[in-house]
Amino acid sequence: MKVEAGSRPEPAPVPAPRTTTEESPAQPDVLGSGPVLIAGNAAEELAADSSSNRAVRGGAFALTGHLIVQVLRMGGQIVLTRLVPQEAFGLMAIVHTFRAAVDLFSDIGIGPSIIQNPRGDEPRFLDTAWTLQLLRGTGLFLFACLCALPMARFYGHPELGALIPAASASAVIAGLRSTKAYSAERHLRLGRLTLSEVLAQAAALTTMVVWAYFSPTVWALVAGGLVGAGVDVALGHFILPGYNGRPGWDKAALKSMGHFGKWIFLSTVLTFAVNEADRLVFGKMVSLAELGVYNVALTIASIPLSAMHSLAGKVIFPLFSRIHQTKDELARVFGQARRLHLVISGWMLSGLIGGGTAAVGLIYDDRYQDGGWMLQLLAVGAWISTPETTNSSANLACGHPRWVAAANLGKLVGMVVLLPIGYEWGGFRGALIAYAASELFRYATSTVGVYQRGLRTLRQDLGFSVVVVVSSVCSMFVMAQLQAQGVGVWLRALSVFVVATLIWMPWLFPYLKDLWHRLEARFGW
Repeated sequence: MKVEAGSRPEPAPVPAPRTTTEESPAQPDVLGSGPVLIAGNAAEELAADSSSNRAVRGGAFALTGHLIVQVLRMGGQIVLTRLVPQEAFGLMAIVHTFRAAVDLFSDIGIGPSIIQNPRGDEPRFLDTAWTLQLLRGTGLFLFACLCALPMARFYGHPELGALIPAASASAVIAGLRSTKAYSAERHLRLGRLTLSEVLAQAAALTTMVVWAYFSPTVWALVAGGLVGAGVDVALGHFILPGYNGRPGWDKAALKSMGHFGKWIFLSTVLTFAVNEADRLVFGKMVSLAELGVYNVALTIASIPLSAMHSLAGKVIFPLFSRIHQTKDELARVFGQARRLHLVISGWMLSGLIGGGTAAVGLIYDDRYQDGGWMLQLLAVGAWISTPETTNSSANLACGHPRWVAAANLGKLVGMVVLLPIGYEWGGFRGALIAYAASELFRYATSTVGVYQRGLRTLRQDLGFSVVVVVSSVCSMFVMAQLQAQGVGVWLRALSVFVVATLIWMPWLFPYLKDLWHRLEARFGW
């Protein structure tokens, strides 16, 4: 899981997590169709808990906002692929690595600290967090400037010498982010926060498209990213409720944050290494044009995965933190939350695994057709990583961020071991298979962490993995038959959607039914 979302005198001791050697009563049937977390009996049991109600609303806001952002991003990318050359996307794939790095490093656990710590609402703690965030962001921008020319020489693209510092200015912008954003996540009040993210994405894409129309260069992509980051920060300061952090320093708060944040910092470094190293490594294996195609496939594969990461980071992690602090039964809530997470993820990723070629052909022209098989392999890796997001949310909420760092280290070890073997065996395709398989190392490590919390996951994960395999194979078979008969890409893509949905319907239907009942109660239908 990407640790985004951030303390004061020494925090109150984190209560020891409850442990059990039995399955949670909420999950007697691993693949049963009964709704959980926001559905059926589970919703009734937790109705008295305001955290549950906020989680339902927050989840709805988070997923709706994420869907809007992804639609905007995808639409913008379709337009941009027709305005700027492929090489621009290849350059940005490398630049994005640095931009993502400075974004990650400018956080150093400030968001999770504010959300998880019992003192997360105190002004002195928030002032200390905001000051540290700004100092870190400024330092990382200067560091990126020092790295720009060596990286430009390493890749043999002089343009990177100017592109990397410009894009890395986002670190300074991120350092100015209001603590109100983290407080909104802490209290699961995500309506205005979601609105600010949607508006920021719209501003970024508008800037990119307009710039690219008049000057179709890679600088259009850089400018859009900076404008989007600036709008997000500005809206956070002015439209979100709550206390706005300002320059301030408190030694006790710093000590508290350092205790929690040292593992977050390590996890941040490892997150960068494992989540962004693919473009660094593959950038040496293939041409800029091929790297641009890979980046397009990665963008599509990231749509469902980033939606689930958003739900885990903005809803599940704060919910787990509140449940843990109140000493409720975390095992029950954990099983319910991750089950819904797995069902939605499995349904979406099955479609991409089975119909990756149709998805790329539906959106892009023939220059990007190789992105089809890349997308399928990336979707396999995305499914392997899906259960890890909730595992890491639980480890983090229980005050054990070292397991988040250990999980990322596990994937890094997997990459070091498997990538050379994969590349030697099958070139770029083999390396991409190895990259997807390295997610198994991260998953295994995070599973050990939650098992130490008394949280049992293997039966649930294996059961839904079988459904993913069946759904993907059936979708691929239908795809192949229709393609052999010359059926158009639109109908092939629709067939994959129908097949995957029908196979997943026994698990999706209870949630859809519960959602309908909630809408009836809300609007009086």
